[in-house]
Amino acid sequence: METGITLDFETTEFAGMKTRILNPYPSPFTMLEMTIQPGYGAPAHISMTEDKLFIVLSGEIRYLIGEETHLVPVGARVQVARGVVHGFSNVGNEPAKHILVSTPRRHEEFFRDMHNAPEPRADNIPAIAAKNDQAIVGPLP
Repeated sequence: METGITLDFETTEFAGMKTRILNPYPSPFTMLEMTIQPGYGAPAHISMTEDKLFIVLSGEIRYLIGEETHLVPVGARVQVARGVVHGFSNVGNEPAKHILVSTPRRHEEFFRDMHNAPEPRADNIPAIAAKNDQAIVGPLP
């Protein structure tokens, strides 16, 4: 991990989500700030090798964790262990925002790959997910 201060943030965009990679330099974890447009989010998926922590900053975000869905209030934390089905969607009328921290570091690569995928991006999701140890297993929660 590098020591220092930076204002250098990489941004990716796809599927109604604008994501800033908050720690773009070598680090033991990934940290993302995600702005999710109404009606968008991440479909039900499994992260095979990453543990995740979401922190809700604003909006109305519904999370799928295992077989349960929860409308999570601002300020709450959502923890998801590797191998557990999860997903989220913005069910409000305004953009929503959360922070995602995942370990070990690698999840930003999925966001880069999706950002750079040719249109239609949806056709590329299964291959990009597999490349990044993710498996899409269902629709938006």
